[in-house]
Amino acid sequence: MFMPACPKCGLDVGEDDRFCSSCGASLTASSGERPAKGSYARERETCFGAGEPRRDFGGLISFGTFLIVVAITFLANPNIVSDFRLWIDRVASANMLLRPSQGLITSATLFFGLIGVSNFVVAGVRLMLDKTARRAFSDTLSGIALVIFSYLIHLYGSHAVTWQMVLAIEIVAIGLLVILYGIVLRPFLKKSQ
Repeated sequence: MFMPACPKCGLDVGEDDRFCSSCGASLTASSGERPAKGSYARERETCFGAGEPRRDFGGLISFGTFLIVVAITFLANPNIVSDFRLWIDRVASANMLLRPSQGLITSATLFFGLIGVSNFVVAGVRLMLDKTARRAFSDTLSGIALVIFSYLIHLYGSHAVTWQMVLAIEIVAIGLLVILYGIVLRPFLKKSQ
């Protein structure tokens, strides 16, 4: 027996259904024909290629290192939650942005610095396991942006720059990294078109 499928998500749908119960897509085509079962799968294979979906072990490693960095940050400053709460209360009562405590600044420096370094590790793992240079390059650039941000927070903590300068410099750094990403990946993107 023929069972129609949703053209958007591929879920089996009833003959009398007008909308997909999973994604809400309309099941009445302008031609009045119902999509054939498996049409979504064939369309997906045409776009993305057939075969097993790739596992993202780099993503698992990235998540694991994130959890480790959070733990290290909490070990370095066990009072981080109460420090943050006190700072938020001070900001709310003053009705303006106030400088955080030195403990919060140091914790932020540590957190963003370690996350940036972990991005370099994840980039190396991606390159070794998945052989995905494009994704490894993206992780490397993200790591650079985070390490720069960590250093800027350190400078803010030592009163060398203002928070406005930290944001402006970081935005410029991210903009330059995005441009670099586009320049480096341009030949790869042309080949895939």
